[in-house]
Amino acid sequence: MSENKEKGVKEGSLDEKRDKDVVNYFSGIGHPHPISEGRKEMRELLIGAGFDEIYTSYFVQKSEVKDLTGDLYPVFKDSIYHLSWIRPEPLAPSFDVDKRIGERFPTLDRAELWNILDSLDEDTSGEELMFMLRDELDLKVRDAIDLMNIIPELKRGDPKTGNLTLRSFMPTTWLSTLEATYNRDKLPLRLFTLATAFRREPNLDSSHIETYNILSIAIASKDMDLDKGMSVLRKMFDNLALTDITFKEKSYPFPFFEEGSEVEIFGKDLELGTCGMVSNKALEKRSIDASVFIADIGVERVLMYRHGYPDVRQLLYPQFYAAWNLTNEEIGNSLKHIRRPQTDFGKEIAQAIHTTYREMKECEKTPKKTAWKGLLVRSDYGRFLVSEDRARELRIKGKAAEIILKEAVEDMGLCGPGAFNEIWIDEGNVIGVPPSTSRSMEEKGAYRTNKTFVKAFSRYAAWKIERSLEKGRTGKKIEKIKDLEGINMKMSSKALYYMLSHKKKVDVQGPIYLKFHFKIKDK
Repeated sequence: MSENKEKGVKEGSLDEKRDKDVVNYFSGIGHPHPISEGRKEMRELLIGAGFDEIYTSYFVQKSEVKDLTGDLYPVFKDSIYHLSWIRPEPLAPSFDVDKRIGERFPTLDRAELWNILDSLDEDTSGEELMFMLRDELDLKVRDAIDLMNIIPELKRGDPKTGNLTLRSFMPTTWLSTLEATYNRDKLPLRLFTLATAFRREPNLDSSHIETYNILSIAIASKDMDLDKGMSVLRKMFDNLALTDITFKEKSYPFPFFEEGSEVEIFGKDLELGTCGMVSNKALEKRSIDASVFIADIGVERVLMYRHGYPDVRQLLYPQFYAAWNLTNEEIGNSLKHIRRPQTDFGKEIAQAIHTTYREMKECEKTPKKTAWKGLLVRSDYGRFLVSEDRARELRIKGKAAEIILKEAVEDMGLCGPGAFNEIWIDEGNVIGVPPSTSRSMEEKGAYRTNKTFVKAFSRYAAWKIERSLEKGRTGKKIEKIKDLEGINMKMSSKALYYMLSHKKKVDVQGPIYLKFHFKIKDK
């Protein structure tokens, strides 16, 4: 008797397939779309900065659009999607139709059928009618569907435009949200939403599409003004590694904004979004007695500007548009450390960890080694670390702190055989190779990134320590890596999709066995 039968597993069942592991589709690591990655990064940034995430409706009443666009409505009305649908209407008896129904359903109570059809109105859905016919005429679902197809009026009908539109301008959805969340005793109010907007673009080109993603921000405060709002955006753009950002007053502002306060945001020559102060008139209607700053940033536009996409359609639909060409050097330069220290002491610590690993590379195996010693110091600007030498020089006192590199596996030493592997780009492929192969890689014409696994780990460790000063301890152990993110590196979305479209590979797997421990001593 087979093992499966002894277990009571039915032949051909899902359990048997699991036991046999016929197919395993849940393996490896897939690649996210760059738009999803961009949204995720922006979302995490704002939540980490104290903003609350909210959702707003996809649907906006036409009257609200008219109210908020004012005398600009004729300018924009043809770019807004006005929703329409087919609305059922009461149906009177028809001799020809009644005859065909009688031939198909001879026992059907046709008087009751016409009573049902005469009670239809614009709120009756087709599915609701199907169930009414089934239940009130005692029909099977399939028969009710056949009956609906016999009646011509139920198959015909032209859509009629209603009062709903798909949101095209995010400000149209903000006022009701602000009214619902506003509390004058709990200011500032900081909200954001990552939304989809719809606009009927007559000409689709490299920078205009019909459906796009928007990061929309609203800040309500008693002393909020345009300069403060733009300062918030500048800080956000800095954190997104965007430079050369400029603000230009819009030539035809929406009535929704205070006159002279609506500003367009540019990355060089590419428009990234708009911002401005909501008009006092609009706020008074909603009983909001604070100043409100609103900004709309195009997610696709930001990614185009950051990564150099020449066409937004290449960013959105790489499977349909021709892939661009990238050199080995461009791919290599797109490779960045995910986590890296932000403070001067963090950068010093990263260098100390990296130097210690290099010094111990050729030494006899040791279970641990101190990479850095110093003091945790408090000041008016918060907590920070300072090395022992610097503390003596400045006569600073504080709690002793220490960073220790340890064996990840007993008798392995401080690092494994792949720890000093370096990233090279060879014919568009990203590979991690040992230092001994450097010469051969150069002879092949491959591009050297000067990024090693141990350097990436050192930067991650320093970043983690920066964020652990309150707790007073932290650590991390990595034994083997399967991908770039496993060792604190990632590629730009543009480079990643270039590689996918050209069937290039990322091969950085290997045993690295790295471990660090950070602690602040109580005494």
